Amino acid sequence: MELSLFKKKFLSCVIAGFTVLSISGCGGGSSSQNSADAKTVESATLAVKNYSIQPKLDSTIDYTKGKPKKLIIATDGAEDRVDGLLVHYLADEINAITKGRLNLDIFFNGSMGTDTELCEGCQEGDVAFFLGSTAFTGNFVKELSAIDLPFLYADVKQFRSTMDDQDIQNSYGPKYIKNGFELLGYFDQGMREMTTNIKVQSPADIKGQKIRVMENPLHIAIWEAMGANPTPMAFSEVYMALQQGTIDAQENPFENIYANRIYEQQKYVILTNHLPAAHNLLISKKIMDSLSATDQELIRNVSKAAIAYSRQQCDARLDDRINKVKAAGTEIITLSPEVLTQLQQECSSVYDTARKAYGNEQVELQIKTANKFKK
Repeated sequence: MELSLFKKKFLSCVIAGFTVLSISGCGGGSSSQNSADAKTVESATLAVKNYSIQPKLDSTIDYTKGKPKKLIIATDGAEDRVDGLLVHYLADEINAITKGRLNLDIFFNGSMGTDTELCEGCQEGDVAFFLGSTAFTGNFVKELSAIDLPFLYADVKQFRSTMDDQDIQNSYGPKYIKNGFELLGYFDQGMREMTTNIKVQSPADIKGQKIRVMENPLHIAIWEAMGANPTPMAFSEVYMALQQGTIDAQENPFENIYANRIYEQQKYVILTNHLPAAHNLLISKKIMDSLSATDQELIRNVSKAAIAYSRQQCDARLDDRINKVKAAGTEIITLSPEVLTQLQQECSSVYDTARKAYGNEQVELQIKTANKFKK
């Protein structure tokens, strides 16, 4: 029987891991390289760290009792990012609470596959948890792209309140289920900002700039509406593309601008705040259905706490990331309210595009709920 793309990737990672371990046992190779590679085959620590936020658990239940299961949690993101911190929280807490009965193996930096491969693996039940951008997951759950209506949210607090709203949860939840996932919650990495080598101070300065975007139709439409030349590209290719001048600009939250050293190739960060860097935490429906009711509730409760923890860390890290980008010599440009209003007006056609693509009812629910939490 032919193996799926994800299974092939998993086997190659395991083989690579055993190869690394055998080499290190013989005293060869770089210790730092061995340590990095070995993470793909080692489970997370069983000792819960002193996290500031803890999950709410039923004190009458012994979570160490039940069927043992190994679960894979994988992300295309880096370990030292908000999504990486969330991965560690989930693994540390679940492994410790169950004393390893539910054991999470953790994978970072796309070592288990691209976002596409991980989503497909999650649908198939080969990978348990998937963390990724909602803009990307929208390629699997089409209506989800309605989240990314431009300039709808003033800040991440408004976005978080919107996505935690019960009407929003009830709307998107069944759509995930229909496509093989269960939604565990939404988290973020702050607001998305534009980086460029052109000093943007008016809408005219954006015109014609070749800007990298994710492979998402709505994101492409947003930058087209603002007069830029959006270029879909894998994030792993962005640094080199900026270095070689293949693209002029890109857009990402400060978390990514700093972690991936984008500031080394860009003179300016423009505070467009056009979208939140929205992410979703998902579990494979096949895997969730295979677990006991007790384990299902445990995962939901720990995931809720993990998301709260990730939001706390995201906010705590923002000023540090901004200051480090500034210290590297990249100038941060704050746009006037008038310029932001002009950009929002230019993007009005995107709302019509979204209504046609994702349904008027879905778009209106997103707008209505966001406005409920508008200051």
